[in-house]
Amino acid sequence: MNIHPTAAVAAGAEIAEDVVVGPFAVIDAKVRIRAGCRIEGHAQLLNSVELGESCEVGHGAIIGGNPQDLGFDRATPSGIVIGARNVFREHVTVNRSSVEGGATRIGDGNYLMASSHAGHDVVIGDNNVIANACMLGGHVTVGNSTFLGGGGGFHQFVRIGDLCMVKGLTAISQDVPPFVIMSGSNDVRGLNSIGLRRAGYDKETRDSIKLAFTIVMREGHNIDAALEKAAANALKPEAEAFVEFFRTPSRKGICRV
Repeated sequence: MNIHPTAAVAAGAEIAEDVVVGPFAVIDAKVRIRAGCRIEGHAQLLNSVELGESCEVGHGAIIGGNPQDLGFDRATPSGIVIGARNVFREHVTVNRSSVEGGATRIGDGNYLMASSHAGHDVVIGDNNVIANACMLGGHVTVGNSTFLGGGGGFHQFVRIGDLCMVKGLTAISQDVPPFVIMSGSNDVRGLNSIGLRRAGYDKETRDSIKLAFTIVMREGHNIDAALEKAAANALKPEAEAFVEFFRTPSRKGICRV
């Protein structure tokens, strides 16, 4: 175990033998760090954090800090559960859950760039890129393989669908459907066609998604009529998932063209 002598590691912390902990890092007693992780100088893992294998926590990052919730009681037991192969760059902040016994959750293979923030009770899937200074409010849900542009703001409780691309400095206060490109303030710009190809979706699947997108977004139907028309088509499962996103109850409403 390679722990710098200036690091503050509380008794009770569980740290795998090959973990590297840099100078002046802080690790609380209820933290568990799996094999292959690297904790850079001045990083802090606070309260209850489970960090999966081969993660990197950058300089000055704070994982497990208290929720930014004016009514939160810091005595509330809660934590963060993080999967494998995640990168948290410099000064990233991820807050623990605001719910007793709850957890903010991050999956596998995500890359959170410098100064990005994930609020309490956020749920992030796998293989997402969250760019510099991106801000996820409490209870935001992020799917898989998304790209969230730098400086983007995401209001609490919004859902972000799979394989969407959100441009930098975008303000999102409603749910973002899968496979779309977003800009401005809740503005759907079109399908993430390049992202779909890069993800290995074949032409037939991409065409099916495009049909579903056209019916729901472009033809001017109200949402009930659009979903009824979409259901009458033999859509691929991925296109069905796009349609199903609109059937799922939403607290914030869903972005449409």
